[in-house]
Amino acid sequence: MENIENNPIIIQQISEKGSAAVVPVGNSMWPTLKNRGQTVIIGKKPERLKPLDVAIFRRKNGNFVMHRVMEVKDGYCIMCGDSQFVREKVDADSIFGVMLGFYEGKKYVSCDDPEYIKRVEKLFSDEKKRKRRVKRYFFFLNLASLPKRAFNKIFRRKRKEKENG
Repeated sequence: MENIENNPIIIQQISEKGSAAVVPVGNSMWPTLKNRGQTVIIGKKPERLKPLDVAIFRRKNGNFVMHRVMEVKDGYCIMCGDSQFVREKVDADSIFGVMLGFYEGKKYVSCDDPEYIKRVEKLFSDEKKRKRRVKRYFFFLNLASLPKRAFNKIFRRKRKEKENG
């Protein structure tokens, strides 16, 4: 998920307090995290990341991103969002934190919770099924926004016609 809100203070908060609470923005970590839908607790980067951890890193363009660790290599990790399929090589020095847990409504879900681990392992156990699920989600997301987009397009055109006289 890109553009984590309040990102300028995240690193400082983690180094001073040991953790930070953020609200992620974007759909790249769906279905685990919803766009602006949850508060996520980020902790300091552990000595050794593990596959399926959710790490927080800073891209070269300055954006903060939260993606899942797919592979751990010497000096870098291969990362990918839960609803994405392009894997990204990220230098270990760019990674500064790891998701400790998140809130689903008022319930806190720890990343150490066996049910959460089982859910994530199931999500990544069948890549074809994951692709179908993600494509279906984004199809219906676009379909749901179609009436609003059509309405805006029609009335924007009418407003422009009135303005141009």
